[in-house]
Amino acid sequence: MKKKEQWFEHIFNNSGVGILVVDKNRNILEVNKTFCEILGYEYEELINKHAKILHISNESSDKFGKIAFNTVLKSNSLDLEYKFKHKNGEAIWIKITGDVIKDKQEVLWIIRNINQRVKFQEELASLNDTLNSKIENQVKVLREKDRQLQYQARLAQMGEMLNMISHQWRQPLMSISATTSYLYGKLLIDEFDKKEFNNELELIEDSAQHLSNTINDFRSFFKVEKRKILTSFEDIVDNTLKIVKPILSNSQIELELDFQSHATIYTLENEIKQVVLNILKNAEDAFIENNKIYRKIKIKTFNKNDFTYLKIEDNAGGIKPQHLNKIFDSYFRLNSKYGCIIFYLFL
Repeated sequence: MKKKEQWFEHIFNNSGVGILVVDKNRNILEVNKTFCEILGYEYEELINKHAKILHISNESSDKFGKIAFNTVLKSNSLDLEYKFKHKNGEAIWIKITGDVIKDKQEVLWIIRNINQRVKFQEELASLNDTLNSKIENQVKVLREKDRQLQYQARLAQMGEMLNMISHQWRQPLMSISATTSYLYGKLLIDEFDKKEFNNELELIEDSAQHLSNTINDFRSFFKVEKRKILTSFEDIVDNTLKIVKPILSNSQIELELDFQSHATIYTLENEIKQVVLNILKNAEDAFIENNKIYRKIKIKTFNKNDFTYLKIEDNAGGIKPQHLNKIFDSYFRLNSKYGCIIFYLFL
């Protein structure tokens, strides 16, 4: 029996976990060496003291008694992570389990020091919060930059659209101005001829109708709706040239059209119109940038192997090989524009 008591004492004092025994009034009856080391006390400083000495406050002690001590006295299992107070006054996280002994008159507590793990988790959570905050702020910055880029892109598109409208309107407006000046001059010298006046007014009416048709063309071209319709590459090119052809002509760019397909396709017409317009505008920019004297754009449609193709090529200089993998990146702009591009759709 004595030998067993020695074994028990050895195991009790050299266990890798802290052991605490208290009575039903929560007075400390026994502690082991590991328990004292975890909380920084000497053995004599704890024996016969109330367990509230281990808590960071009276409120914490009362709370522990309600959620833990009473649970164990009712023979219920307990596995809890809780803050105890080190002798130096610092809070320390422990993992505690408990069980009753001696007909529920005493409680045996086993504790493990998890302070480093909890601190690590708190630091990790803090780092995550900081990282999430930085990511959120960075996302806001990127969204704002994207919004600004989109706004600048819209302004650029509006500028290009106004430029195209001005080219479309220049000739009919000059015609209207010349006709009205001619008629006004006739009135001043009192040379009124009804038939001549009617003919000239018809010219003014035709020019005004052309201006109206131009507005309708632009409204149709820049619709934001994305709706598939039955159309053809030929119709798409014709409608696009109504918008951009005056600008190309003003830049001395020759257009060569070779329509061989005339196949009906079901697609997003306005989306392809916008792409074709961008390609033609890029070609114009490249001609000017590369100072090309002879300027020519070829547009061809054809059918092959159950596909219908739209091919656009120019002699502006082509795309540099290092830029080929970036041509579809948002906001990427080439110094040397498209040399040739082909669309194809399944028939």
